[in-house]
Amino acid sequence: MIQKTSAILLIGCLSMLFGEVLAGSSRAWFLDVWGLFVTLPLYLGHVLLLWMVAAKTEKTSLVQLYCLGMIFGLYEAFLTKVLWAGYWDQQNAGFGKFAGISMLEFPMLVFFWHPVMSFILPIIAFQKLTGKKLIADHEQLIAKGRWRGIALLILVALLSSFLASGAQFDVVSANLAFGGSLIIVLVLRLAARGATIQSLLFDRFGNLVLAALMAIGYVAWTMLVLPQNLPTDAQSYVSIAIAYLVAIFMFLTAQPKTNNEAKTEGFPTRYWVGLVAIYWVTLNVWLVVPDISTSVLSITYLALCGAGALFAGTLLAGSIRRFVYPNR
Repeated sequence: MIQKTSAILLIGCLSMLFGEVLAGSSRAWFLDVWGLFVTLPLYLGHVLLLWMVAAKTEKTSLVQLYCLGMIFGLYEAFLTKVLWAGYWDQQNAGFGKFAGISMLEFPMLVFFWHPVMSFILPIIAFQKLTGKKLIADHEQLIAKGRWRGIALLILVALLSSFLASGAQFDVVSANLAFGGSLIIVLVLRLAARGATIQSLLFDRFGNLVLAALMAIGYVAWTMLVLPQNLPTDAQSYVSIAIAYLVAIFMFLTAQPKTNNEAKTEGFPTRYWVGLVAIYWVTLNVWLVVPDISTSVLSITYLALCGAGALFAGTLLAGSIRRFVYPNR
């Protein structure tokens, strides 16, 4: 029981670390009532519910998880209203709107950040931290390779500018956010050692309770959190509904992968420790050069928007092709 509870808390904290802390959205969430009792359950609930769907349908490949991650990202419409009105610290949507949707926030949150950072990476990190071999093609994402290793180092160094900016370049706030979250993850790792990814699944009753709690949460967030930012035009709601249908269509038609344990050679532990160190060092560098950090953040943000949109578009094209020409 302790192991399963620790495993569940671990995946939730990993999603918070990758999805919220590294984005600079939540800093010392573990010392904040809103972070502990609102944001953490929100991320944990999404990961558990979407992983249940993936496991039950036996669609657990990276591309299939990516499609479910798009559904994860769409919570930013009804719950936070960001996909309609822009980030909370801004007065308007970045780059304006198209069909009622924020043109800058949508590709970043739905095509990259939540699928990759809030969903896929926590699942992969969970499997690595608990000492189990990864599901079939999950290892391919972090397989050992010279150029892949260099690319990850560069990406980590660039991403650290997000937390620096989110913490408003406060050294204590930024380091407390990252260091505190990391300590919590490592403590939970010890308690969850030996747990498998299947430890995150519940029985039928548990699944019903989880779904019911998420439904209640969605209604509460929609009605109580910034209700003034809800659109008054039908087009905005139709656009989000279409996005949900497209994500579900992509999930159902994505090329299936087997769930055999992977044997691909991965990076050694010292590489991942070094990656954490690189993040921490560059984070503190960005904290003392705010102007440069802001420029790096802007360029990185736009690059990830483009990469996410390109990847999602490629997957959608493949799904349409398989649907129209099923025998090819």
